[in-house]
Amino acid sequence: MPYKTIKVKGKYNCYRVINTQTKKAFSKCSTRKNATRQMRLLRALQFNKKFVPNSKLKNRKNTTKKIKKNM
Repeated sequence: MPYKTIKVKGKYNCYRVINTQTKKAFSKCSTRKNATRQMRLLRALQFNKKFVPNSKLKNRKNTTKKIKKNM
């Protein structure tokens, strides 16, 4: 896998997510939990271009409301 987390020097709870092949940084300072989440998302996008995270689907379903017509 080309994505890697690196601990940032001098910061207490700070991790970087980078692509080791292109040296592109995807996050400069995030918690370890968020860095691992982002790496999982990047891998999913790499292998499945049509990937849609679950959180967007849940929000879309919750916001739609059906209005019943009074007869």
